[in-house]
Amino acid sequence: MSGGRTLRRAFDWLADAGRFGGALFYWNARKTAYVARGRRGRCPCQNESDDSVPGHVRCEAVLHWHDPARFRPICPLLVSTPDGWRCSVHAAQVRPFWGRVAGWGLGVGLALYLAGVIAIFAFLRGVGGAPVSFAQVAWPGWWHEIRAVQAQHLFQRAIDAFGRGRLNEAHLALLSAQQRDPHNYDAALLLAQIAMFQGSVISSDQQFDRLLREHPAQAARTAVVYHDTLLSLDRMVRLASFSLAMAKADPARAAVWVRAALVAVRALGATEAAELRGKVEPVLASLAPHAQLLVRAEFDVRCGDTAGARRRLRAPFNGALNPFYARYQVLRVAELGDPGAAQVLLDFYGPPFGEFEQQLTQFELAMIARDDGAAEVAFRRLLAQPLQERRVERIAAALIAHPGARRYRELSARVQREGLLEAVCDGAGLWVTGVVCGADKDAAYWQTHGKQPPFSGYPAIRAIDFRARSLTVENSVGRLVNVLPLPREVILALQARVEPPPAAARSARGGN
Repeated sequence: MSGGRTLRRAFDWLADAGRFGGALFYWNARKTAYVARGRRGRCPCQNESDDSVPGHVRCEAVLHWHDPARFRPICPLLVSTPDGWRCSVHAAQVRPFWGRVAGWGLGVGLALYLAGVIAIFAFLRGVGGAPVSFAQVAWPGWWHEIRAVQAQHLFQRAIDAFGRGRLNEAHLALLSAQQRDPHNYDAALLLAQIAMFQGSVISSDQQFDRLLREHPAQAARTAVVYHDTLLSLDRMVRLASFSLAMAKADPARAAVWVRAALVAVRALGATEAAELRGKVEPVLASLAPHAQLLVRAEFDVRCGDTAGARRRLRAPFNGALNPFYARYQVLRVAELGDPGAAQVLLDFYGPPFGEFEQQLTQFELAMIARDDGAAEVAFRRLLAQPLQERRVERIAAALIAHPGARRYRELSARVQREGLLEAVCDGAGLWVTGVVCGADKDAAYWQTHGKQPPFSGYPAIRAIDFRARSLTVENSVGRLVNVLPLPREVILALQARVEPPPAAARSARGGN
């Protein structure tokens, strides 16, 4: 019985609550019209059969209310008397209360708005997972920030999926991010990269071209990502032509792009090299003479004229000296089978290099010539030089090209002896160098020491597979350089060691 009364009271309250909104406007509107008529005629809310005596006339407005007290927020003239609820004023004093209408409307509106904000906030945080703030949802002036926050959240999800090799998941997340924020450069860049990894090379090339045009302030970053993606997929024809075009368009970093072009040309087949050579000749002719010499020599090698390449490269260059071009010339002569001529070149170029650059080149030259004694002397002299972060990266890159566990340990110990040097050296770069050198236990030290950039963590690997090219292979170079923020020299050294796929496989993929 008690439960029935409670339920009945609840229904009565709901019924009165349902009447409240309509009554708020209805009775104030009628009283406004009554006042506008000069309070002539029948009073809209007082019982016409009662004398209009304050405190004794019944109120018509509450006849159908279960609890008349619930009408008082609409009209405070209603009072409770021993005889029941009565109007407290004469008909000549009946008036509307629009202030209460405004107050109740504002209060209800704010309550509904707050409830909506809470619901939307809970949905965005709980279901969507986007880290929007309550203020961003509540304040209309900040609503435009919500889509940008959602886009960034989706981009981070895409980064995580991409790092785990789940390209389709990353692609869908990036498409959603772009829908929410079409101007999100990071999402567009990763989307272009993933499109190439998925085999949509034409679409990817178009997306990268558009990014270079539409985001000139980010052109350097776009070009580097495009370069790395082309290199990862062995699209060497495209990489060579793009790098040479960038060397012309970006003269301040021409040597960097010539380096990329040389790597690409060295990976071409004879037919590819012959076809590309004629196409890029106009661009090549606009570069510095020393750069032209190196690139043309590589084309000679790829087209089968190794003897011609050696003739080009044996003679010292007599123009303005670029350290990279000179070093490359020395090492390339040795790789082409003439270490004696390479040593003559190094002796000629060496003094302007400076001691560190000369010893680094001497170490690599000795390793190419398989002269371990000379390599040992050069390496010890190298470690005796004053070191800073950039030089440590250069030595690490040389060890990736010519790995050795003992020499890696010597480098690691040398860096550790100087606390200030250890603090600024890249921990991830030294870790991956140790893994390549077969000193993974010693490399583990650098997982917690040195400069540690923000990332999700080190992969649990003990060796790097230089034959694997798929992002799904955890210890492939492609996976590592996309998961770990590594120094540029280390990335290039790793990529240079990746074995190219058979020509038939590259052709079947349509990668160029």
